[in-house]
Amino acid sequence: MQDPQFFDTPSSKPAPESADKTRKASSAQSDQATEPKELQPDLSDLWNGLLRAIRNRMQPEQFATWFGRANIVGFDDQQLEIAVLNEFTQDWILKYHRPAIEAAILSVLGAKRTLVISVDPELSSANIPNEVLAAIPAPTAENKPEPVRPLATPEQTRGALLWNSDIELHPKNTFASFVVGPCNRFGHASAMGAAEQPGQTYNPFFLHGSVGVGKTHLLQAVCHMILEKTPTSRILYLSCETFINHFISAIQDGDTTRFRDKYRNVDVLVVDDIHLLANKERTQEEFFHTFNTLHNAGKQIVLSSDSPPKDIPTLQERLVSRFKWGMVAEIEPPCFETRMAIVKCKSISRGNEFPPAVAEYIASNIENNVRELEGAVTHLFAFSSMSNRPIDHALAHEALSSILKTTKGQPTLDDVVQAITKHYNLKPSDLQSSKRTRVVALPRHIAMYLSRTVTGSSFEAIGAHFGGRDHSTVVYAVKKLDKLIRTNPEICEEVGRLFTELTGRQLKP
Repeated sequence: MQDPQFFDTPSSKPAPESADKTRKASSAQSDQATEPKELQPDLSDLWNGLLRAIRNRMQPEQFATWFGRANIVGFDDQQLEIAVLNEFTQDWILKYHRPAIEAAILSVLGAKRTLVISVDPELSSANIPNEVLAAIPAPTAENKPEPVRPLATPEQTRGALLWNSDIELHPKNTFASFVVGPCNRFGHASAMGAAEQPGQTYNPFFLHGSVGVGKTHLLQAVCHMILEKTPTSRILYLSCETFINHFISAIQDGDTTRFRDKYRNVDVLVVDDIHLLANKERTQEEFFHTFNTLHNAGKQIVLSSDSPPKDIPTLQERLVSRFKWGMVAEIEPPCFETRMAIVKCKSISRGNEFPPAVAEYIASNIENNVRELEGAVTHLFAFSSMSNRPIDHALAHEALSSILKTTKGQPTLDDVVQAITKHYNLKPSDLQSSKRTRVVALPRHIAMYLSRTVTGSSFEAIGAHFGGRDHSTVVYAVKKLDKLIRTNPEICEEVGRLFTELTGRQLKP
């Protein structure tokens, strides 16, 4: 559409000068009278026109994915505003599709407008107009696009538009926001390797660790990076429980073909908590064939578990073998330095970095779970806001005492040292010394074993606590005690008593 000033009034012959002036004045008045109407067309018509222009500037699947749930809000002579479903879509369109929209605005309105994209789920439309959809070219043998991913809903994803997925991607769970420390450096690097070259470098990528150490963050970071590099990638991201339930439903409905089509026609398969396959022989069989199909096709497989493949009970040996084909990486509970860095990053992201004493207080009292660290930071900010008091050590102690009491129910490294020194009549300095006599070496090994099994601390943190020893020394001690407990009844009974004293539970070798 062109601005009205570009049109002349039809005339069969030149007008006299005076008449020409009159005509121009009349034309100007007429233009002024009609200009508001011309510059304010029906929004639905304008949106349809913009969609047609945008559609011609990108692949059909990209158009359907990113503009199927958008709508125009309004425009004037300065700007044009579009509403989208969520912040992820807003960021993605501004980052990758702004030029296409601005070119469409110029071609439809005949003039530039400042593009504004807002987030409003209620204003965003659920449907692309039929006449626009009908104009999308059908796939041809020469130019066959990838299958169009279904439009996501808020329940499916916050904007990542994963293909048939049931887990949403949080926009902040990226590699850039992941705090790297000695406990997770290897897992972080391995995850980046899998994301940079899907299906090539580390396939499958198997990530394991205890609850709350960052496995989900890294899994979602892998998805974010793959989508950023290749937006049309079909990523199926779901929990193992969902896979099991879908398979059971497929058997009940007699529709296993559809189930296999869904799981075997993707570019990336991400399954969280794969250890839930334990004791499910039929589902293991189906996953085995799904794994083989995807792996043979060079598609990336990403799995997470609370334990390494060999420790998942009743898991078929052929699955264990395949899970170990690529890269198996562990994320250990964060060491003190990493916990301090996490607290610092979380507080900075909220606009107010905690004083060192506050960060140290939180990091010292929450040792194993990153989620609990984040929860403590959130709780402290809320308490400070409601009480209108600055965040300092006194406020942190007051605000977090109830939370940290719960966390402190789990023994700490100091609790282990105290129990060992009391039981063997030693001094803490003995355990930290370089003495290798049996009277000191065995209690030190037991202390390291209990520190690992009772507190869940990283090998690095335990080594640092016992005289600055290397993590390999701790690994050796833990393995040695594990063997002694299984072969030496006296050692088993002795360690069992200490374990019960610290935890109130029975030791299960």
